[in-house]
Amino acid sequence: MSSELERLAYGVLFPALGRPRVPNWVPPRIEAGLGGFVIFGRDIVDGDQFRDLAGQLHALRDHVLLSIDEEGGDVNRLENLGGFSMPGNRALGEIDDVELTRQAAFQIGLSLVDAGVDWDLAPAVDTAVNPLSPNGIRCFGADRDLVSRHSAAWVEGLQAAGVSACAKHYPGHGLSGTDAHLATPLVDVSREELLDSYLDPFRAAIAAGVDSIMVSHDLVPQVDDVPATISKVLLTDILRGELGYDGVVITDALEMYGIADVAPLPEAAVRAIEAGADALCLGSWAFLDDVEIAARALVEAVESGRLPLERLQSANERLARLGTRPKADVALRDNALGERLAEQVAVVHGDPVIRSDAALVIRLEPTHSPAAGSSGWGVEQLLRDAGKVVESIGLSGQTYNGPGMAKASVGEFRSEYGDDSQVVLLVRGAHRFPWQEKLIAELQTQHPDAVVVDMGVPGTDYSAFAAWIQTFGSARVCAEAAARRLLGR
Repeated sequence: MSSELERLAYGVLFPALGRPRVPNWVPPRIEAGLGGFVIFGRDIVDGDQFRDLAGQLHALRDHVLLSIDEEGGDVNRLENLGGFSMPGNRALGEIDDVELTRQAAFQIGLSLVDAGVDWDLAPAVDTAVNPLSPNGIRCFGADRDLVSRHSAAWVEGLQAAGVSACAKHYPGHGLSGTDAHLATPLVDVSREELLDSYLDPFRAAIAAGVDSIMVSHDLVPQVDDVPATISKVLLTDILRGELGYDGVVITDALEMYGIADVAPLPEAAVRAIEAGADALCLGSWAFLDDVEIAARALVEAVESGRLPLERLQSANERLARLGTRPKADVALRDNALGERLAEQVAVVHGDPVIRSDAALVIRLEPTHSPAAGSSGWGVEQLLRDAGKVVESIGLSGQTYNGPGMAKASVGEFRSEYGDDSQVVLLVRGAHRFPWQEKLIAELQTQHPDAVVVDMGVPGTDYSAFAAWIQTFGSARVCAEAAARRLLGR
């Protein structure tokens, strides 16, 4: 009985891998019953390496689930796998063609099939009603009906390729301006509002047959006094009961401060399973030690009588269904779809063409989201590849004398290359950061001939500048669409 209990406890755990090869600690935990892994960007070198890694992990035992955060757009892991790039949800919502959304998700699914991934922790079906939401670029939009339609299409497209989808972040981050990586988001809505409209995107995903739902660390104080991750009211009474969902429920990462500040890992692990979760995402920096801590806590909770054994059994039974969909033919891949969608969604105001031989790019960095993986974004290298002389500076909220640096850089740059040399201001959701709005106002007064490339959620009017490009995301194909407009192509 003890070994079977341990197998069930390991079976609900999904740590990170941490290396682009099979770490030494992994094989014995797979043999003990570990459910699988969440793959992050640091695990991927290129397509051949990752396909080989996935094959080795799958060979360790039947039904080792490999999951990944591949939303397209700003949250992606696949751009190093053979050049695949796809705009994200905000761009798809701007286009507002559910068939194109379905096609985009299908292509993401084919790429995951080719890579050996079973389970995509996407799409984000939050509704970005709060313009300060840190997840705004990952949402289809601020209209709940639009989000619901595209959520269903995305789920259908991905799962048609043979990969399990995951609607997140239940019950929905969109009302909060807090990043759950850093603190507990507050969603102050009543139970009635939740059921009447707030949960509509999740209803749509469930109706589309979504294989899993990720529960967030949102606190909904009118419904329960603990985060959704460990709320039996939100998971069992509402999600299972009111919404009738019987698929897998996985937690968002238990290392995130949104839950870690409320309950340490062993307590959070037990309380999440008690509440109705089936799988525990341990986090991007959760490896051997956290696996052992969580497994031990679950075993002890069952042995003490606190946690019913049946709760672990039903969780493992649900997880056994994931990754079993028929795989579509990867020959149906269309790597050019992302480029076509990025071209379709891009909007240009004014004349953005850089006619000078040299350009200065001033990059205003947003707060980096751990969900996004690599923080690389922008057009600098694309302009260099086209023969432009490009200098650049990056400014963040912690940059010493950022406004002074920006002013001095433009003056020095134009003294070197001439008054007609182009200044490009690169931004991403600047309206969320008061320091950026202040600096942008100063640059607009001093250098109205600058061109703005906005790769984030719409929120600031840049029409006072000479030109303005909107890409609705920072995927590589979105940057390429902006660069083509800067180059007059």
